[in-house]
Amino acid sequence: MKRIIITVLIILIAVIISANWILHSPHGYYEKAFAVGSSVCHQIPSHSYTNSGTQFPLCARCSGLYLGSFIGLAYFFTRGKRKAIPKKGFLILLIFFFLAWAGDGVNSFVTDYFNRTIIYETTNMTRLVTGFGMGLVMSTALITLFNLTVWKDAVNFSLLFSPWQIAGYALTSALAGWILLFSNTFFFQVFAYISIVTVMIIITMLYTIFWVILLRKENSFSKWKSLGLFLVAGFASAMLQVTLLNLLRQWALGLI
Repeated sequence: MKRIIITVLIILIAVIISANWILHSPHGYYEKAFAVGSSVCHQIPSHSYTNSGTQFPLCARCSGLYLGSFIGLAYFFTRGKRKAIPKKGFLILLIFFFLAWAGDGVNSFVTDYFNRTIIYETTNMTRLVTGFGMGLVMSTALITLFNLTVWKDAVNFSLLFSPWQIAGYALTSALAGWILLFSNTFFFQVFAYISIVTVMIIITMLYTIFWVILLRKENSFSKWKSLGLFLVAGFASAMLQVTLLNLLRQWALGLI
């Protein structure tokens, strides 16, 4: 009986938080997607891609990051419950991608605020490319951590184990980038929704891991169904974060 009450309570909280955000967020599906994007991205117009006057809900760097993460997550979910850290060569490559992403961000910051370039002039293309690199880092780290924390039957193999995986990711990312830059408005908006859904998936998974650790349920699950309550709690936490960050941003801009 106690478990049923807790389950109903968590689901109710998730529904209330989500309904409150839906009611108080901007009207229109794309506008709501833009609002979710504003909780994780600065959305500076000059740093973002547009199509027929419509701005992507994430800047170029975050576009690459979350579209790349989507590609990585979609693939890694098919690789089973692998929990091992990648071998040295792949780990060095992931560190390089992270440093390239961070370095491009620092270079962009210095250029924007101090009107000086450190090494090169940051462009939306460099933001997008380094973002895709970070997308592989994000998806690899997140799924590895998730499998390591949640599953009791996780296997001691790494998600990255072949150069062909890197090549496949690079080609898929290049195709995604090409579609983002040169497609029509329909595909532009489809990619926008995909990126925003990926934002929510990542935040939900991180909070799911948080709740599993907080309640000391590590390595206690073997099926997604048994993890359902923690996923709902993770989603509720993600929606609460989006709501609070939206309010904070509106307050900072003097809109409330």
